[in-house]
Amino acid sequence: MDTYDYWKRNMRSTLHLPLRSLLANLLVTGFLLGGAAAEDVGPITATLPSNPAALPAVAAIAPSLHSPDMRGDPGLSRLWAESVEAERVRDVARAAELKRRVLEQLDGDVHTRWRLARDLILIGEAIPMAQEQRRRELFTEARTLASSAARDDPDCVECCFYHFAAISRIATVNGVFRSLGLVKESGEELERCLAMEPSAWSDTDWNQERGNLYYGAAIYYRMVPDTWWIEGLLGFRGDKVAAARFARQAFELTPNRVDYRVELGISLVCLGNAQDEEQTRTEGLALLEGLDDLPTRVATDPLDRARAAEIHADPTKACGNARSVELE
Repeated sequence: MDTYDYWKRNMRSTLHLPLRSLLANLLVTGFLLGGAAAEDVGPITATLPSNPAALPAVAAIAPSLHSPDMRGDPGLSRLWAESVEAERVRDVARAAELKRRVLEQLDGDVHTRWRLARDLILIGEAIPMAQEQRRRELFTEARTLASSAARDDPDCVECCFYHFAAISRIATVNGVFRSLGLVKESGEELERCLAMEPSAWSDTDWNQERGNLYYGAAIYYRMVPDTWWIEGLLGFRGDKVAAARFARQAFELTPNRVDYRVELGISLVCLGNAQDEEQTRTEGLALLEGLDDLPTRVATDPLDRARAAEIHADPTKACGNARSVELE
């Protein structure tokens, strides 16, 4: 029997937010502004701040060349500025509410749509898993927004990325094995995003959408089984070499992010195990050390530090390790 024949889930959650599929890990790992809710998995015992505002506010969100054209309307400009400020202080619900009001006057604006999709995904992740219908509604709206934005601007890589994120989130709510069509669609969307011109947008010097895409791709290609039956089912398969490459690209963009460094370390340990390369494995293990010296920037950083300690203690778990799912 193939060693990847079944998923092993560990549902012990300290935040009552068990994430129920592989793809949940692609975007729950903290690269979104303010972080996402997460869970305690297996031997990981770290807990997260119950209030995202307990984390430091972003110092500033620089004006972007891709911000909406406010058409010289001071009221519209004020709404947008308030939305950006709400993001800065991690009040995502208010940021989303204000962006809805902007869209009422800028119907069809691409930038506002993908930014609102990102906010809705964050809000949905903060809702207890038992509230499936509410989470599904938020993720579905995010999918609609990102999809329509991507149709209107096929070159918008952020639109593509958050479309991928929303599809993956819907699959986690519905159950991945009841959503194989969505799983396949999300993989195809990820590959389309990676083929596009890299994003130049960022809201801080440490949170670049380009790095977030590479980071998500690293987890995806490490966690998806590299087997013929997965390729036959989904049309693609895992790739440990690609996973390590994407993880290194994200890390090189922002080397002092806990999540990026942990993913590179785990990806290298996984690759070293798979190819029996001691040097690669050793490099990965070294990256999993000294994480307490890095700043805590997103809510999931404590869990990533705990994951790093777990893999450092038992490197054989690297290829199937994520915050909420273990793969046998």
